[in-house]
Amino acid sequence: MPPQTPKSTTTVYLDQPPSCLQTCPKSPNHLIIGTYLLTETKDEEGTIQQTKTGSLQLWHLTPETNSLSQIQKIPLPYAVFDLHFHPTDPTCLAVATSTASVALFRLSAGPTPELHPVWTKSVHEDPSIPALFLAWMPTRFLDCGQADGFAVTFSDGRTAVWGCSRGMSDPEQITEVGSFAAREMIEVWFVALGVFSDDGSSREIPFMFTGNDFGALHTRRFEREPDEGEGALLSGLALDYDDRARHHTAGVTAILPLSLPLVDGAPVVLTGSYDESLRVYHATRRGEVLAEAGLGGGVWRLQLVRTERCDVTEGGEEWKFLVLASCMHAGTRVVRVTRMRDGEGSRWEIEVLAEFTEHESMNYASDVWKPEGGYDLQGKDTSELLCVSSSFYDRRLCLWRVHI
Repeated sequence: MPPQTPKSTTTVYLDQPPSCLQTCPKSPNHLIIGTYLLTETKDEEGTIQQTKTGSLQLWHLTPETNSLSQIQKIPLPYAVFDLHFHPTDPTCLAVATSTASVALFRLSAGPTPELHPVWTKSVHEDPSIPALFLAWMPTRFLDCGQADGFAVTFSDGRTAVWGCSRGMSDPEQITEVGSFAAREMIEVWFVALGVFSDDGSSREIPFMFTGNDFGALHTRRFEREPDEGEGALLSGLALDYDDRARHHTAGVTAILPLSLPLVDGAPVVLTGSYDESLRVYHATRRGEVLAEAGLGGGVWRLQLVRTERCDVTEGGEEWKFLVLASCMHAGTRVVRVTRMRDGEGSRWEIEVLAEFTEHESMNYASDVWKPEGGYDLQGKDTSELLCVSSSFYDRRLCLWRVHI
């Protein structure tokens, strides 16, 4: 069956190029957009000077009328590369900036929410090195019950982990608990964090995945040793391996951990790449591609919309992962990834359900409206998605619907 090709119900144009966006989990009819504005000027000697600035913009979405309206804009002295709401505090969001910093904002409650800056913290000693991507720690990733933190990647190949033993309100208490240099001085576009169950035991094991511009996917497994000292927030490295770009022919730009137990001791993730492919990837030492599909554009971001599991035969099961993909020059895709498992083993399928192609430049950011709030549509029985997607150079923001 060919993919659906939905048309936009609403298109608006922003005053600056959108680099990232997320609907608000606490207030489902609002979304936050981060922007990146590059300004070039010539000095008296003819040398071109570049300045990167941006903004955070709060928009209201009215699903009944398919309308979008801006209600707040905070100008920023840096470009916003990435933004994410906190996984357990839906009023808190952090952004990664062009000045090697992370900034925390809070969204006030009430019928008309408002963004408020909380703090900005330098996370690299060189402010000229952009922070490219930020990932909040999932629950139980760090080794203290009240601990919190994030991982952040940089254009010089470094990945850093920052954490604190309790809460994120005081930036002075947030310290670097791990720093990981790459083999090459190249952009690390993405970091993903996951806690996986070890099939056959009750252990929960933290993993960190990074993807760089050379097409390498790096996997790190953390596990506290019995003799490790008390007080360390981040467990020691038990495994640390790089697939040396065996499976991706261009930069790895998206990594989405799947909620499956480890398979033969290694996690299964989805990956996106500049090479236009979505892959089901078994993150073993050498790596293994379990399934792949071309999406027609560079797969810049992958968002898990919903996970479904059901028993299909005696001893068998089926997992379905509904995913929204931002595909750079090709627009947005809605994709279903299915894992079928029976006595003969596991099989994977990738099906493109919809292609939205009205964007005329790079689609870096998309999201799905959640009628009841939250981070995804887990447990929600819906036959239609209301999607919001953006494109960078033409500053376009679109609303569109697709049946699933």
